[in-house]
Amino acid sequence: MTPDPESFSHSTLAGLARILAAQAPVSLIIATLVLVSLGHPTRAAAQSTITCPSGTYDMLDWMTLDSSLRSNYHLEGTSNPLYTVMQPGKFYWVKGGGGYPWDIQLYDGKFIYLWITELSWTVPQSYKKFTNNTNLPLVPRCATAGTPGSTIRIANTNYDLHTNCSQTCSVTLGLQNAINQVWGPYYFSFGGSLPSNLKTLVISYRYNCDSTYQICNDKEEYYVTQRYGLVQWVHYIRIPATGAYAQLQKTIFNKLMVGVVTPDFPCF
Repeated sequence: MTPDPESFSHSTLAGLARILAAQAPVSLIIATLVLVSLGHPTRAAAQSTITCPSGTYDMLDWMTLDSSLRSNYHLEGTSNPLYTVMQPGKFYWVKGGGGYPWDIQLYDGKFIYLWITELSWTVPQSYKKFTNNTNLPLVPRCATAGTPGSTIRIANTNYDLHTNCSQTCSVTLGLQNAINQVWGPYYFSFGGSLPSNLKTLVISYRYNCDSTYQICNDKEEYYVTQRYGLVQWVHYIRIPATGAYAQLQKTIFNKLMVGVVTPDFPCF
């Protein structure tokens, strides 16, 4: 287990205070201040990228590993690692220690958009990209939560398959329509080195939907937390006979580990 890099050892600081107290009156004052500070530990505030209206959440803040962590740490768990890399107007969820594969999302003041994901886990020149770059907004930048909260209906899910940096063909996500919603907040314990009862928002991304947006054959859920970003992802498929969803794949990111990467996306 990797401890939170900003946590402090109570016994270590208390020992330091005792040493200082034995040396001089001035040191005694310093020791007293150190011991007092133990009752009021200072933790880095969760990164806030913009000021959202009261009652809403800056989803860029919730979807990305905090700035105080990502310069030295990443998340690991039940499957692939997850490195967060921020760049102007976009961020990477890098899913391998070599800099790929990745999910690359765009953001602005209004939305966070699904943009690029890998086509092959071993060929960084191959990828899938939503055709118009911003034609699939995942969440509002400042979103409301609820049961559900913010809801976005999308009629254009066109994306392009690139087998290498230049060759491409266009396809759609099944029945074309998609609906995205923000649910919560909930409190979950994901295990690993993450704190228990983490306040969590769940982004529901349903696609391959009919024209009413009521029947969607695929659903992905992104479990995001303000300090640690994405901590769980689940993919479900709809069973036509029952209308219920069955879990197809699940990944938990619950271990804070030392290590960073530079994204390897050679196409542009």
